Amino acid sequence: MKGCKYKAGVTLIEMVVVVAVIALLVSIVIRVATRVDNQSSERLTKSTIAILTAALEQFGDYGYNYQSSDYTNLDFPLDCNNYPFSGLPNPDLETTLGSALGATVSIDPLAGSHDPKYSGSEVMYFFLSRVPQSRKTLDKIDSSLVTNIGSDGREMSITVGSKVYPLLRVIDPWGITLRYDYYNEWENNLARRNEGKRTFPVITSAGPDRRFGTADDITSRN
Repeated sequence: MKGCKYKAGVTLIEMVVVVAVIALLVSIVIRVATRVDNQSSERLTKSTIAILTAALEQFGDYGYNYQSSDYTNLDFPLDCNNYPFSGLPNPDLETTLGSALGATVSIDPLAGSHDPKYSGSEVMYFFLSRVPQSRKTLDKIDSSLVTNIGSDGREMSITVGSKVYPLLRVIDPWGITLRYDYYNEWENNLARRNEGKRTFPVITSAGPDRRFGTADDITSRN
């Protein structure tokens, strides 16, 4: 009887050890797989940002100067990351685009679907897609990273005059909309933002942690 109890005890300990080893191995595999996946996503993000930068350069070469009088008092590329605020450089998104295009602009559905943080990327994509050469470059972006699905899951569109277009924006592999910024001061000292204009816009991904302003951000300045 004592021998049987001893053997059963050893078997139980062995099972605990095996389970612990398996759990450790699974944990290591998950960490390695996550790291590999993030590395792949980081490469895709950098590639996407490079494509957008090239498209912006082509847009400028096409003849739309970054401070062109063709856009009245609005600078292009337009920065609408803070579009709900009134006054220069950006009133609301519809007014901003309407002034730049010289046409009535409306977004559908605006209520419940359009998120203000999408605006910079939307404006960038919309204008770049109007120029044939830039549009060809945009086509190189992985289709999974271009969307017009709003925050509530509905498809968004933009009407310019009598024409309707999908309101597209670019997201990173982690599902966060790329930030497009033409100003050095993104959310501080809004009244002085005209003093912080860049010579060329910066495109930023929030990175794997999905939060802007942290060490893993990926930008066109990297």
